[in-house]
Amino acid sequence: MKLSGAFCKARFIRRPNRFLSFVRLEESNKEVKAHVPDPGRLQELFIPEAELMVRKENKDDRKTAFTVVGIKTGDIWVNIESTFTNRIFEEEFEKLTEFKDYTIEKAEFTFGSSRIDFLLKNNKTGKKALVEIKGATLVVDGLALFPDAPTIRGSKHLRELRVALESGYESFIVFIIKREDATIFSPNQKTDPTFTEELLQAKEKGVRIVAMKCSYDPIESKEINILGNIPVSI
Repeated sequence: MKLSGAFCKARFIRRPNRFLSFVRLEESNKEVKAHVPDPGRLQELFIPEAELMVRKENKDDRKTAFTVVGIKTGDIWVNIESTFTNRIFEEEFEKLTEFKDYTIEKAEFTFGSSRIDFLLKNNKTGKKALVEIKGATLVVDGLALFPDAPTIRGSKHLRELRVALESGYESFIVFIIKREDATIFSPNQKTDPTFTEELLQAKEKGVRIVAMKCSYDPIESKEINILGNIPVSI
């Protein structure tokens, strides 16, 4: 998926709340406010002087003129744009063998009391499938973990996916790891034991769990692309 916008490098200074950071632009050495589009903790990424990629925004109604879109850790870049996660799936889901027979019928599909990210149709069987997407950025020694902060909403979605099975739908939860160094995925038991238990129950009921990693290059190719599936351990 191609990235658009005017990007520039910066250094992290501080993050007073989930959605706001102060950064120092590399070119001008100027300190500016920048929106953080991922509400997760991101503590392992937002370290002092971390190298960032920020996008210049040209909207008069914004409180911040920049958005942090990427953070460098070691030799790789990590994408933290939560709004990109669904777009990645929408544009590249056909790369995945699990979805080779499916087409997207609707985004933001209302089921029960939740908005599920996608309604798909299995072109071979005619069955409808609900797909919930979760973006992950936390990786420890190759192990991708979700969530990095407790998520009541995530647990609710898992319960809705279980109900959907009983209503005749197929159900998927897809974890998109927006970095390339993940080798296996697992729910983050330490951070959110409730979500972990809900995921286990969902799996036992027949919700299919898919995890994939991405390549992210905000400098040369200016693309983020699905590399392929990684194993799920639960």
